[in-house]
Amino acid sequence: MPEESAPTRKETTPIQASQTTLPPEAEKALEKVAQEGGPKALAAVVAAFSRTTNFGPDPETARILAETERHSEELRLQGYKASLENREKQNSRDHQFRCKRMNHETAMRMVVLAVFVVGVGVGLYQITSGNSQVGSPVLVASIMGVLQILSGRSFLPPRNE
Repeated sequence: MPEESAPTRKETTPIQASQTTLPPEAEKALEKVAQEGGPKALAAVVAAFSRTTNFGPDPETARILAETERHSEELRLQGYKASLENREKQNSRDHQFRCKRMNHETAMRMVVLAVFVVGVGVGLYQITSGNSQVGSPVLVASIMGVLQILSGRSFLPPRNE
């Protein structure tokens, strides 16, 4: 059986300090930690780093993000305005259509009412001239038609909206 060899130990290189420079407040806080130690020194380090370092994007990136957000909001606003304009135009067209249809229906009802009034006259004439077999049904039908028109019911087909 082959012998298991002990794992070889890799030689480690010491961690080198980075070449970045710290703000003077942070350096003073680190020196205070080295000298005093304890929670007060740690609080001083945290306070120094929180004032001197900023978390989040750098100002240029923040500006670009803000411009992108503003641009997307402007596009949404333009889309909403276009949607409102389109809806208003559609409502205007619908209103014009309803007005025309109402005018047409009113004209048709007036024509039908005139025909029924003439029917009443013809029925009365037929009855007075002695032809009551024709005049009575014409008079009754014409009076019923006039009452139907005046009550708001129509002989027109129902609307499909």
